[in-house]
Order: sequence, then structure tokens, then C-alpha cells
Amino acid sequence: MVLIRLLQNFRAILPAIMVGLAVISAPLLILFEPVEGEAAAAIFPPGWTEADVLQAAAGVDLSVIRIGATSNIAIVQLPTITAARSLRQAGALLLLPPNVLGGCLLAKTDQTLFSRSTSMSGTST
Repeated sequence: MVLIRLLQNFRAILPAIMVGLAVISAPLLILFEPVEGEAAAAIFPPGWTEADVLQAAAGVDLSVIRIGATSNIAIVQLPTITAARSLRQAGALLLLPPNVLGGCLLAKTDQTLFSRSTSMSGTST
């Protein structure tokens, strides 16, 4: 009975815990800010579509290498620090190296999965 109440209370405060962790950890992500000339994962606000992201990147003359794991993440090439600032002004919340979170910002594609399975089995196409 006590365990059930404890779990119910935990579920009630879980959103507050998650927001608190995000507030504390988000400034630390700036330590991973990409430098000019590197690819970066540009994370836009939740709810942005691929079209919104592509328009924001095109508005500051940046090419999108590909869309990330969700529609609000784009992998872009940052030729200069000025480009990074411009992308933030266009709506990007964070700019991170694409592999900073263990590759979680990158989309899993069928081609990538196929390449892994064939390399593991020793066959090639």
C-alpha cells in the first residue's frame, strides 16, 4: 500500500523533476558547442516541422545535410561562427555536435541498418 502511494506521488512530480533536470543540464550542453567548419545538429523548438527547419536554414544560407532523429533537428554545416549565430536568430535553440548524445540526434535510416547487418555478416553489396 505504501509502495503504491509512493509510486503515485512519484508520477505526479515526475514532470517537475524532468523540467528541473533540463534546466540544470541545458547550460552544460553549451560546452559541446561546435566550432566553425564542422557539422552541427541544430535543435529547433518542439513542434517545428521539416519545412520550418529547412526554411530557417535556407533563410541564413545554410545547407541542411539531413534531418535528424525528429523533424525539429537538422544536421547542418557551419562554415563560420557567424552562421551559428544567424541560425540561432532564425530559431535554433541549441547547436551541438551530431554525436554528442551518442548519436541520438541522428536519424536511423534503413541504409545505415542495412550497411551494419551486411558488414557483420561479412557479405557486401
